[in-house]
Amino acid sequence: MTHAGGTDPKPYSTGERVFGPPNGTFDADWAATALRSNRPELDHATSVRLVEKAWDLLRSQGLRGSELAEALNLEPGLASAVSDVATETARFYLDR
Repeated sequence: MTHAGGTDPKPYSTGERVFGPPNGTFDADWAATALRSNRPELDHATSVRLVEKAWDLLRSQGLRGSELAEALNLEPGLASAVSDVATETARFYLDR
């Protein structure tokens, strides 16, 4: 199949996720992978735990951005990275 440019579209790699979690749900594995793309020193289990904690605060207290980062009570750079993933996930999948 070709598109308007006349060439085949670039195929997705087999490991690439082409969709996010459905509206209103939270996929901690998906969010943990996003976090690890910015903080590769984290192992997957730690990343899952951190994004689950952030998501819980986001949903239960309505925190996002810097307020969420502060509430996480982590080293500032890590707290910001975790907060960014949770806030972006909420923006894409809850705010639509």
